[in-house]
Amino acid sequence: MTDRTIAICGLGLIGGSLGLALRDLGSHLVLGFDSDPETARSARDRGAVEVLLPEATALPPDADLVVCAIPPRAAAALVPTLVDAAPGGAAVTDLSSVMLPVLTAVLEEPSRAGRFVGSHPLAGSERGGIASARGDLFRDAPVLLGAPPDPGSAAARVAALWTSVGARPTVLAPALHDALVALTSHVPQVTSTALVRTLRRTGTLTGTLARGAGPGLRDMARLAGSPPDLWYDILTLNADKVVPALELLEREVRGLRHAIERKDPTLRSLLEEARAFQREIVR
Repeated sequence: MTDRTIAICGLGLIGGSLGLALRDLGSHLVLGFDSDPETARSARDRGAVEVLLPEATALPPDADLVVCAIPPRAAAALVPTLVDAAPGGAAVTDLSSVMLPVLTAVLEEPSRAGRFVGSHPLAGSERGGIASARGDLFRDAPVLLGAPPDPGSAAARVAALWTSVGARPTVLAPALHDALVALTSHVPQVTSTALVRTLRRTGTLTGTLARGAGPGLRDMARLAGSPPDLWYDILTLNADKVVPALELLEREVRGLRHAIERKDPTLRSLLEEARAFQREIVR
């Protein structure tokens, strides 16, 4: 993949990291836009983009790939406009962790369908912003594509983009994607938030102990430090998938609580089952 012109809308952690990764390849012209002028200037100063666009839809005629890396609610409003503004042969992808709302907005005009595909990189940090961006963020990271990369398709070009920066694209239908990430990403975020809120409610001494706690609490509490506005969007947009997933979690917590209350020997089995499956999913 050489001499491509790629436009990135949204130059925070994800968009900025993609720009830095593409810069390291040295074979792309990377243009960028961010609604925050300071973020845009920082992205240019860091080398994540070479040229700043005056607005998101001011795409040059030679742009062949447009990447939207903004929060999902804003993306659902902007991406259809980006597809309409992009040159005829360009592909457009959105990096939201919820696929269906953006896809639904795009398909309000059926002619857009062949030019757009969602792609969700499973990489990131609880620290957002261009200051946290890094060029190796996507190295060996899975990226979930909302459509198969058939030859000549928009999905094929988007898959090639991710492969070029060291990521591993794989296909997952948008509806299934949103259901699975509710369990594997969105419920962990809610769980971390609930834990930290529990500690907050239990008094000053708890807070003092928590500040000196070991890695277990730090690991569990890390996600609660994520940007609230972003997660408000994600959780509310994917509510119909997140709520059933939380009901499953609540059922498990109740089961553990009851076993603890009764000092039930089955508690050992519950812990052993979880330990065995943890070893399967965390390698």
